[in-house]
Amino acid sequence: MNQEIYEELLFARTLITDTKGESIFHVLKDYFIEKAIPLSNIISVATDGAPAMVGRYRGFISYLKQNVSGVLAIHCVIHRQQFVAKNLSVKLHESLHLVIDAVNRIRSNALNTQLCEENDEHFHQLQTSPI
Repeated sequence: MNQEIYEELLFARTLITDTKGESIFHVLKDYFIEKAIPLSNIISVATDGAPAMVGRYRGFISYLKQNVSGVLAIHCVIHRQQFVAKNLSVKLHESLHLVIDAVNRIRSNALNTQLCEENDEHFHQLQTSPI
């Protein structure tokens, strides 16, 4: 993708007056107008669940839905995971940290090579993917 496409997919603007849903919507709408992108191109939006974003009458999503029919609004996946992680039981929290430690050790280069050598593998490093 070229730089122009990235600029149209992601932008950051300062909220001049306040952080109300209507103000946030107008900043987004002005940006889309400036870039000649129809609002109807928006098919979904993910938010953090703050009242300014999801308020029933004056939240950003309510203004967006008034202008874009059929837009799908979801709670951000990362924020969902954060809520779950905050409420883990002590045992589950400890188990999660054991798994994280194990994954981090396996992903480290020294142990990666050692595991491959110990198991007489034909390759020299475990394939890793971003977590």
